[in-house]
Amino acid sequence: MGLTLRETATRASQLVGMLLPIGMGLGISRLVSPYLPEFTAWVHTLGSWAPVAFVVGYVAVCVFMLPAFLLTMAGGAVFGVVKGSMLVVLGSALGATTAFLLGRTVLRTWVAAQMARNATLVAMDRIIGQEGLRLMFLLRLSGIVPFVLTNYAMGVTTVTLRDFVLALGGIVPTVVTYAMLGQAGAATGEGSTPQWVVWTAISAAVMLAVTLTRMAQRAIREAESRAAA
Repeated sequence: MGLTLRETATRASQLVGMLLPIGMGLGISRLVSPYLPEFTAWVHTLGSWAPVAFVVGYVAVCVFMLPAFLLTMAGGAVFGVVKGSMLVVLGSALGATTAFLLGRTVLRTWVAAQMARNATLVAMDRIIGQEGLRLMFLLRLSGIVPFVLTNYAMGVTTVTLRDFVLALGGIVPTVVTYAMLGQAGAATGEGSTPQWVVWTAISAAVMLAVTLTRMAQRAIREAESRAAA
């Protein structure tokens, strides 16, 4: 059976939502690339405190729901893909866990009201108790719900803290992709232009986002069907 106009529009909007941060990341990497060498040099003046300052900054980004991908790109530019990705994962894990605990306690009422506006999160809330870890991992992989929003939203569901933390492993592919964009932007600012690195990262991110989003949506629908049976 063919898709209805409404279903087609919904899928198109979801695809745009997935690709928009990637496009923004590419555009921003080009805009800020002339300034990245100076920024990198300034960060390195912090010496051994530079990684600590970066992780603390990432925690703040998660807690205050700021665009996390910008700092992820900065991590790749300053520390390189491998070290930058590791610092981002550490900072996001600490920040996400803090937001999760705030959503479960002092901000529970406000978060519940915001969560009710997102159909995917509402569906997750109904089935999270049965397949929490698997669905959370897919949700992180696919990125169909913004990272900073999911951290708070999961606090008002029945997902356990253990499953929430373990599922954070799903952010690794996205983190590496944005770190690559950041490093490519820094290299451009230094005079070289590794176009193949940029376009490889973008192509991989697009294919991964589309594939994993479909997997996550299908898993959610199947879990809902089993719960209703």
